[in-house]
Amino acid sequence: MFSINRDTYRVNLVYILPLDTTGWSNRGWLEIIQFILLMCENGAKKTHVMYRCNLNSKQINEYLNFLLECGMLEKIQERSNSKRYIYKTLELGLKFISSYKQLSDLFIKPPPKSIT
Repeated sequence: MFSINRDTYRVNLVYILPLDTTGWSNRGWLEIIQFILLMCENGAKKTHVMYRCNLNSKQINEYLNFLLECGMLEKIQERSNSKRYIYKTLELGLKFISSYKQLSDLFIKPPPKSIT
């Protein structure tokens, strides 16, 4: 469970995004979120993000809705009379990317043989 309090930018473990949803394979959901946010840094359509992140339509909708509610992404209408939208990473999403990279950099070394 995961949520972001937009006022303090503090992580709270209280959201409705399950960690064990089938179909999310070997990647962790935080890794998928980070990849989606990276894809949307310069703006991207939902289908492009879906294919590049190797997600199905149900999964991409869940992730995008979660990131929109958290204030990490914004949904921008492509043209005034269009039904197509572009998703763009916001400042909070950029902070998440940076924090995720810092955390993952701690684990560059392989685990000791006794763990594997």
